[in-house]
Amino acid sequence: MKKSFVLSYDLGTSGVKAALVTIHGEVTSARTVAYPLFTPENGWAEQDPADYWSGICHVTREILESIGNDCTCIKGIASGTQWKGIIPVDSQGCVLHRSIIWLDRRAKDQEAFLRKQFGEFSGLDYMAKLMWLKENKPEIIEKAALILDANSYLKWKLTGKTATDIGNCFVHSFDLELDQLYKKALKHAEISEDKFPKLVKSQELVGYVTEQAALQLGLKPGTPVFGGCNDIQAMAIGAGCPEIGGAHIYLGSSGWTGYTVPHLPGKLISSAFDEYRDVATFGMKATGLSVNWVVHRLYAEELQQTGDKVFELLEHDVAQIPAGSQGVLVTPWFYGDSPPLFGSDARGCFLNLGANHDRRHLARATLEGICYHLKMRAMDAQEKYGYQADDIYVTGGGTNNAVWMQMLADIMEKNIHVPHGASHIGARGIAYCALVGLGYCEDYSDAAKNIKIKQSYKPQPKCISVYRKNYNVFRHLYDILKPVFHEMNHKED
Repeated sequence: MKKSFVLSYDLGTSGVKAALVTIHGEVTSARTVAYPLFTPENGWAEQDPADYWSGICHVTREILESIGNDCTCIKGIASGTQWKGIIPVDSQGCVLHRSIIWLDRRAKDQEAFLRKQFGEFSGLDYMAKLMWLKENKPEIIEKAALILDANSYLKWKLTGKTATDIGNCFVHSFDLELDQLYKKALKHAEISEDKFPKLVKSQELVGYVTEQAALQLGLKPGTPVFGGCNDIQAMAIGAGCPEIGGAHIYLGSSGWTGYTVPHLPGKLISSAFDEYRDVATFGMKATGLSVNWVVHRLYAEELQQTGDKVFELLEHDVAQIPAGSQGVLVTPWFYGDSPPLFGSDARGCFLNLGANHDRRHLARATLEGICYHLKMRAMDAQEKYGYQADDIYVTGGGTNNAVWMQMLADIMEKNIHVPHGASHIGARGIAYCALVGLGYCEDYSDAAKNIKIKQSYKPQPKCISVYRKNYNVFRHLYDILKPVFHEMNHKED
C-alpha cells in the first residue's frame, strides 16, 4: 500500500530543510541546502528571499527523488521558519529589499522609542525594523504592496495567497489587547495596515500549490498548504511539549530553554502557540557555535583530518575529565549574548587555568559553561514567572553528545530526555500543522503521544555538589567582568 506523507519545510538561518513525514509523525527522509547571510554593516544581518525559494525548489526535487518522484504521495505542506524578518514586495511581486532577519540589530533607536512609548517590543522585533525602514528608506515602504515575513513569503510563493501564522504574528493578533497595540504602533509609524497579510492559525488551510509553483518544485498542483509556525513553536510540538507545563531545550547553533505556558492577555511573551498558549523562551546566542569555536581552535588538525568525526574525539576527551573540569570555568560568550542577563559586549573567557590543565579541560569547561548559562536562564524564568519542570526534552545537534547530555542533567538537576530523531524534531513539529489541518491528528497533543525517547539522563548525586559550587561562581562572572567587557568591546556595537 502506498504511503502518505506531508512535506515539511524548515527554513532556518543557515539553510532550509525539506522532510517527508508520515501521517504518524515519523520523519522518513530529509534534505538540506545552505544559503548565505549578508552583513553589509556591523550589527546588520540580511538574506535574499530568492535564496529561500531556490533552496526550497532544490530540496523539494531532491526529496521527491527518494520516493520515485511520486508527488501524489504528498497530501499537504507546512512550513516553519526563522521569525522576525521583514520582506517588502511591490505590486508586481518583486522583492524590494533583502530580508532584514532576526539577527539584525540596527533598530536600537526605534526599540528605545517603542519601549518608552508602548512598553513592549525589542530591537529584534518586526515593529522596530519596520520603523527603521520607514525612517531610513521610506521609498521602500511607499512602494511595498506587501510586507511579509519568511513564512508568509513562502506561503505566497507556494499558493499566491498571503497569510501569517500566529507564531510569526506580524501586526495582528487573536489577542485583542495586542492587536490594538500593533495598530497604535503602525499608526504612529504611518504604515498602512493593508500592506500586511491576514492572520491564520497554524493548522488553518491557506491555499493550494499553484501551477507555476508546482512546475518549479515538482509537486502536484492543488496540494494543500497550511499556516505553519515559527521554529520555537515547531520545537515545542516536535519535542512533545505542546501542553502547558511542558519544557524543552534546543541545542543548535544558538539555543534556548522553552516553556509552554498559558497566554496572558496583552503580553508579548516570546512566541505565541495558539490563542491560549505561548512558548516562553530564555535563550543563548551561541551554544553549538561556541562548541564549534573550541573545535576550530583546539582541534583544528583533527578537524582537517577527520571532518565531523572530530566531535567523537571531543566527546571522548571531555569524558576523561571529571565534573567541574578541575576548577576551570568558561564564559561561553564568544559571540556576545543578549539582554537582560547578558549583553552583546560579553565575550568568552577561560578562567582559573593551571599548569595541570590541557585542551580537554577547556573543552569540558566550555560545555559546562553553556549548561551554567542555560541554568541561569531557567532560574530567571522560575524566579520571575514561576516556570519550572522536572522533565526537560532536549533537541538539536547537541544531543549527539551523550556526555554533554549527562552533564546537562547534573547541572540543571532535572531529568533530561532525548527523543528519537532529535535533529529532525523541528521538521516533525512543523509537519503536525499539516497533519492536524488535514484531520490525520485531532490536535498537537498527538505529537506527544507519538514521541519515542531514545535516551534519558538522570542527575547523578555524586556530581551535584561540585556543579553547584561552580555554578554559584559562574552566575556572578558577568557582573564582575561587565566593566572589562564594556571598556574593551563597547565600540563594536
